Amino acid sequence: MEKPTEEIPAEEAAAAEGGEGCPLVDLPYPRPEPDYNAKVVRDLSPFEDALAAYTDERRGELDDLLTSATIPNIQALIESGDLTSEELVVYYVDRIQRYDIDGLNSVIELNPQALEIARALDDERASRTDQSGMYGIPVLLKDNIATGDGMHATAGAVVMEGWLPDRDAGLVSKLRDAGAIILGKANLSEWANYMDSCMPNGFSALGGQTENPYGPFETYGSSSGSAVAAAANLAAVTVGSETQGSLLLPAGINSVVAIKTSKGLVSGDYIIPLLPFQDVAGPMGRTVTDAAVLLTAMAGVDENDPETQNAAKLDGVDFAEFASLEAAQGKRIGIVFITDDDVDRFLQSLGIPEENRDAVLPAIEDQNNTNRVAGELFAAAGMEVVEIPWSAIPAAPDTKEALKPGFKRAINAFLAGLGDAAPVGSLQEIIAFNEEDAANRMPYGQDHLEEAQASDLTDEEWQTLREEHIQSTQQAFQVLFNTYEVDMFFENLTQVYAPAGYPAITIPSGYGADGTPKYYHIIGDYLAEPSLIMAGYVLEQALNARVAPDLEATMQLIDAVKSE
Repeated sequence: MEKPTEEIPAEEAAAAEGGEGCPLVDLPYPRPEPDYNAKVVRDLSPFEDALAAYTDERRGELDDLLTSATIPNIQALIESGDLTSEELVVYYVDRIQRYDIDGLNSVIELNPQALEIARALDDERASRTDQSGMYGIPVLLKDNIATGDGMHATAGAVVMEGWLPDRDAGLVSKLRDAGAIILGKANLSEWANYMDSCMPNGFSALGGQTENPYGPFETYGSSSGSAVAAAANLAAVTVGSETQGSLLLPAGINSVVAIKTSKGLVSGDYIIPLLPFQDVAGPMGRTVTDAAVLLTAMAGVDENDPETQNAAKLDGVDFAEFASLEAAQGKRIGIVFITDDDVDRFLQSLGIPEENRDAVLPAIEDQNNTNRVAGELFAAAGMEVVEIPWSAIPAAPDTKEALKPGFKRAINAFLAGLGDAAPVGSLQEIIAFNEEDAANRMPYGQDHLEEAQASDLTDEEWQTLREEHIQSTQQAFQVLFNTYEVDMFFENLTQVYAPAGYPAITIPSGYGADGTPKYYHIIGDYLAEPSLIMAGYVLEQALNARVAPDLEATMQLIDAVKSE
């Protein structure tokens, strides 16, 4: 199936669109940064005293305690007196200082109030009876999510640096109510990877080039910073957002868990948009349990986002309860296989000519074998496995067709809603602002922005297109789920869940011979997050695949690139 524009690696996008190619196409990973001056300086001054008092001995002790710790493990350490939330903040900031600043580049800004918030939560812990799983736990937010605490929300764009949000986004309010500590903001592919077809995944003008902590590999986008920060243990958990693939793909290639949520389960209020009818926020973590704990704190009805009413039946659900082998027993899951009858359609969907058929068949069989093994793992856990032919999976509509008019309308409306606080008033003004200092504000260009600005769809034509994308995919999915009597299926090749507004989960599955992280996807019916968490937990526990990255080795690779 075709990858949408949001997720095509930059060099592939240029080739696919018939361009002259991109400057970085022949360069290996880690990606170098362009010669420009817009990258922001990370400010550690609020943490100087705490970092100065932090000893090598304590760093080693906390690495032993926290490298593989889940959020429940961390809560147990705090309850036992072996750790405090304040010390947890210092631990993560120290790791950011050592591995991220001009290294992984996954954190774009730190919350200067984080230590103060942590101290207050430590003081209140004994007396608070309403503690959630996220109480006193630091979390990083993708830098398109607004916080009313003096931090920016930029989507990585220089033009947005002048905007300081006046309030929290809806999901941030819920996190604060749960006692979470907003540690800072995560870098991203600029404008949710809708800046330019030659811009590398993981790059933003303000944040620089995000690097994969596992070595010389892709990061994908646009939630690259959130995925990398979770993988490198720079926060307990992180929040990303997805239009089509922006949670699942970065999570997979950085060996972490992500849940792409049902549309409306998590508030989309006060998040810089790309394509609002598909945009959703979701959790990332190193384990299914951690992602579920974070989802519990994020999800729920929000008066600022009417679509959350559609997901009201899951309001208040403790999603962590579904991270259980016992809960998964008896659940029905579809396993997708590319049958002999599917091969021609499959090759056609990927644009592979008939003469290359024999060369592709081994890869198809490998995919089927992967799915077969997963089916055996589900069956061993007591789940019912249903075989589904690949031809039954609905085709995804052309997201690029919707992105151009959709982004133009969305960003213009968002800026208009900011009133006098808006740094500029329209997409056209963003483009003009970038052109004033192109080398530093748009070092790879801005062809996606220009294409969006050139879109001339009428409001009526746009609404028709939007409804066609939503309704056609939802109807096709319901036929699939009803025909095979499943509420989720295992399949790595489709992103049709995104326009439908349906959920999915990514689970680390191991590593290639060269160390490349591998991963599985499970896609669910609307509001099937509990089932996805059950099935994801089954895979996670059966595979026990994830290992922490060797950050020292990766830093050597990054340093070598910088010295060239």
